[in-house]
Amino acid sequence: MNPKLTARDIAVILSVYKCRYLTGTQIERLHFASKRPMWRRIQALLELGFIKSFTAPHIPERIFYLDKKGAEIVAIESRIPFEDLEWYPHTRAPKDYYFLRHFLAINDFRIVLTLACQKSTIHFIGFIPEYVGVREGEGVKKYIRSRVKDIAVSSVSYSHTPDAVFSLEKDGNAALFFLEIDRGGEVLTDSQKGFLKCVVFYLNLWSGTVWKRYEKDFRKEFKAFRVLIVTTSQERLKHMREAVTAYSFPQNHVKRFLWGTIQDHMTTDWLFESIWFSLDVNDTTLYKIG
Repeated sequence: MNPKLTARDIAVILSVYKCRYLTGTQIERLHFASKRPMWRRIQALLELGFIKSFTAPHIPERIFYLDKKGAEIVAIESRIPFEDLEWYPHTRAPKDYYFLRHFLAINDFRIVLTLACQKSTIHFIGFIPEYVGVREGEGVKKYIRSRVKDIAVSSVSYSHTPDAVFSLEKDGNAALFFLEIDRGGEVLTDSQKGFLKCVVFYLNLWSGTVWKRYEKDFRKEFKAFRVLIVTTSQERLKHMREAVTAYSFPQNHVKRFLWGTIQDHMTTDWLFESIWFSLDVNDTTLYKIG
């Protein structure tokens, strides 16, 4: 262990590695009781070359990511060869506003999920975000991207990358979840693009076995899966449910395994409560994770 680093410093470095980009507020929520000690240690990690920071238009906070010395710490702590780390030292800090807002929103959910599990009897098995890549030839493809066939027209297929795939366990029962963070800008009623196209993918995914691939990743058996969609307002969620209900699908009951809620409920106190609506308007049950 580097003598200038505390155990909490190393935990911060590992979190930045796992999440790729974190704001100061996100780091504080994970590892500190208040801002002052967080900023003091962040400044030390910056000066020592373990992390870097950048700013982006329309995002009020600085964003932190791993520097080379930080990656070396991750390799030691994780017992992973340095060259095998998913670390990109030559990648420029992204400036795209929409990309970063969406990226940080996924990390917000991951942090809420992590903290909620710490306060409950639900065990957090694992989380695979959309940006995880796997080498394919001379390029890299997104690991959790899948293609499924239309159950009614075999010549038609749908390809999609979830925002994340994760697994939880309670009382020995493991559950699989797909995550979608809706920023409120996509069309809702066109099955060829946007939100409804994403839903069509999941409806057909349910009907096949492609999703069983995640049993190997999480080392658990899954009987089914849920799709969690977090959107911007109750009004938009209402329109989402209407669009999904109106879409004709042979196995209509599958729509009840797609759940939606609003961003305001994404807190450690609310996440595991009955805040999830089925995307089938005929199902009036309020669901909860676990």
